[in-house]
Amino acid sequence: MRQLKVETTRTKGGRWRATLMLAVLAPAWTAFAFGAGAEPQDNGPQEQVENGTDTLVEALSRVLGMTPAEVEALGLSPAEMRSLVAGFTEETVVVGSRAQPRSATASAVPVDVLSSTDLVSQGAGDLKDQLRTIIPSFSTNSQPISGVSTVVRPAMLRNLAPDHTLVLINGKRRHRSSIVDWHGGNGVAFGSQGPDISAIPPIALRQIEVLRDGAAAQYGSDAIAGVLNFQLKDARAGGSVELNTGMYRAGDGESTRFAGNVGLPLGATGFANLSLEYGNANLTDRSGPRRDAVALIAAGNGHVPSDRPQAWGDPDVDDDLKAFGNFGHTLPAGVQMYAHTSYARKKIAYGVFFRNPNTRLGVFSNDRGRTLLVGDMLAANGMGSADCPTVAVTGHVPDPVALRQVADDPNCFTFQELFP
Repeated sequence: MRQLKVETTRTKGGRWRATLMLAVLAPAWTAFAFGAGAEPQDNGPQEQVENGTDTLVEALSRVLGMTPAEVEALGLSPAEMRSLVAGFTEETVVVGSRAQPRSATASAVPVDVLSSTDLVSQGAGDLKDQLRTIIPSFSTNSQPISGVSTVVRPAMLRNLAPDHTLVLINGKRRHRSSIVDWHGGNGVAFGSQGPDISAIPPIALRQIEVLRDGAAAQYGSDAIAGVLNFQLKDARAGGSVELNTGMYRAGDGESTRFAGNVGLPLGATGFANLSLEYGNANLTDRSGPRRDAVALIAAGNGHVPSDRPQAWGDPDVDDDLKAFGNFGHTLPAGVQMYAHTSYARKKIAYGVFFRNPNTRLGVFSNDRGRTLLVGDMLAANGMGSADCPTVAVTGHVPDPVALRQVADDPNCFTFQELFP
């Protein structure tokens, strides 16, 4: 429903001028995107607006349900007509519908549309961290000492496994990462294999469409949690450059990221939009002193680097390179050609759990650190027993006399001879 009001004012020449005033009481019965094309809704007139063929008068007459002559009689300036048309413009989305693109408000499922401005406004440089702050029910977190899950952090929508969220690039399925999660997430991600969203540079994106509902009936079982559709930039000209740097404190977590995007013409109607990102990030360490490490250092074990041998925090990231290209061209026959390509690499170093060289169960000890685990080579080969001595461990330190006897006997063995 729309309420129309005509306000009349007298000009200097003595003539009266009618100005159209609009008060929108409910969404318009049709969404119109001037200059970008739009599709009608089921409850509107079945008439398609062709891209670039409507004048401002025709556009406004279509929006207001008036004839072009009636619109011209209002005497509106081009700026006023553009303003009125823009007031009836809605964002169109393609995800979550078997039909043609429609407005987000008319979609039967919850769809969020995020622009590149939404991403730029975030302080984080990683795409997963940016999405976590602006998408409801999207979660990801740091994974210290989580094996390969530290390299590709699990990203979950509606707290379902990462491979239950369908990731699209320009409406096409994004390939999964080579990593099967085993340690990350909250247990839900165990055994999952989802795409690596962090390999997408944010500067390459025009908008992101997020379907926050199950869509398995339409897309398949990998869309149980929802759909993320990343739309790449397709400009033929212009570009942008970003430089981000920061740290938690001096010497802790310092990071630098450079990103650039440029649009180039490809023939008369085509485009080539290229994006590049490169960055580095130092590790963070939130670990505390370990009592067993302190005892080993006090006993003279020079193989323990410090009283904090187990790093706990974000990993060290070197040479994090991401490149994306989006291409399109329209042939004379009206056939559209399109392609997109990507490349990503990075080197990550992360911490591991500290293994006490005297009490590690199943390796150095078999009785919770009371004695060292000593192997009898003769008994293992069915040749009797070498009567290897028992090496007691007191205060995380093995008996040096008994340990020397084991080392001197060729038929006795302890893993400390390989891992001091």
